[in-house]
Amino acid sequence: MEASQLRLSSFELIAQKLVYGGDALGHHEGRPVLVPYVLPGERVEAEVVRVAKGVLHARPRRILEAAPERIAPPCPYYARCGGCHYQHLSAERQSEVKSGILRETLRRIGKISWEQPIPVLTAYPWGYRNQAQFKVRPTGEGGIVLGYFEAQSHRLLPVGKCPILSPRLNSVLAELNKPLWAMTLADCREVELLADDQDARVAITLKGDFPPRSGGALASRLLAEMPGVASVTVDAGRQRRVFGAPKLEYQVGDFRYRVSPGSFFQTSRFLLPDFVAAVTGVEPGGLALDLFAGVGLFTLPLARRFEQVIAVEAEPSTAADLKENAAAHSFVNVRSLTATACDFLRRFAQTGADLVVLDPPRAGVGAATLKLLVALRPQWVHCVSCSPPTLARDLGYLVAHGYQLHSVELFDFFPQTYHLESVTKLVR
Repeated sequence: MEASQLRLSSFELIAQKLVYGGDALGHHEGRPVLVPYVLPGERVEAEVVRVAKGVLHARPRRILEAAPERIAPPCPYYARCGGCHYQHLSAERQSEVKSGILRETLRRIGKISWEQPIPVLTAYPWGYRNQAQFKVRPTGEGGIVLGYFEAQSHRLLPVGKCPILSPRLNSVLAELNKPLWAMTLADCREVELLADDQDARVAITLKGDFPPRSGGALASRLLAEMPGVASVTVDAGRQRRVFGAPKLEYQVGDFRYRVSPGSFFQTSRFLLPDFVAAVTGVEPGGLALDLFAGVGLFTLPLARRFEQVIAVEAEPSTAADLKENAAAHSFVNVRSLTATACDFLRRFAQTGADLVVLDPPRAGVGAATLKLLVALRPQWVHCVSCSPPTLARDLGYLVAHGYQLHSVELFDFFPQTYHLESVTKLVR
């Protein structure tokens, strides 16, 4: 049923609770309603924008009765930009909400009733992002617009400054918004930025349809004229060229990681040392498996604690970074492999690993990989997740196959958004 077929243009709603995804849940005429930018207990006038699987997705037209905890969002783009969801709530309250959502998701999807406290680690709630992606569109008047997509659309919202970005990335954004760069960025569709741990050096990736010479000329100009730019990658689809430093270096604790353009690295510059310590702070042992290893964020600390670490990463360029990072720290006890976790486990026959670290993408680990994993009977499994629903599904499988949930921690890497990172530990 389309929203236009409903016999209502707007209706009143009292929000009951916040759910994963940034929306508040309420009900209208017996049907569930999801509406963003609303707090529990608030009475709002809402209008339906779409219907999916029996759920009304609405937008708020007016706040009729505001909750006492509502605050004024500081960002002028809030509720238009699709990046943030909780700026109308204090940072402390956001963390409490996320903890409750994580606990409820474990119960509802994973059938796991975790009654113990969930420690929440927080940091300064602004200026934390060390990575950003901006869409680029021509204005039709010889200029360009850089910005984010509007919420639930592909309309581009011009952005001059983003309060959750690091100061260095905001300075680069301000420079790119100047008219002097308009002509040179005309062939660019997207700009990606990554800053180092000191927020001093930036790697820029330009994606677009660049004529043979213009991409290189633009890269050289950015390196020469823009403060802090250490590397520029010109990605024209089938051809990718890197100018300046081939890799950006990022320090976390005692370890320095080299990150190539396109390799995944954590996008929040705060809390990373505590995060790594939570995942890798275990008793020394014989064998650890680091699956979905990335550039080796957990592999290197694990190599100090275990006689052997096998690190597995599917993406070839990221796996090359992983191998290089282990060699740069002289870890001869690290074996790095380019493979999916499932393919690796299908061939791996050694049982009784002391620890397996799982850090999958948002889609989670999946039943096929977990089936192979539990057959190896590792003593400990540490799960890192950015998605409570897929985490709950995967934990439910592990608990049903002989593992007991030992601890749950939440890292609020992404204040002002519904996103969260968690570390859960299971023991056999």
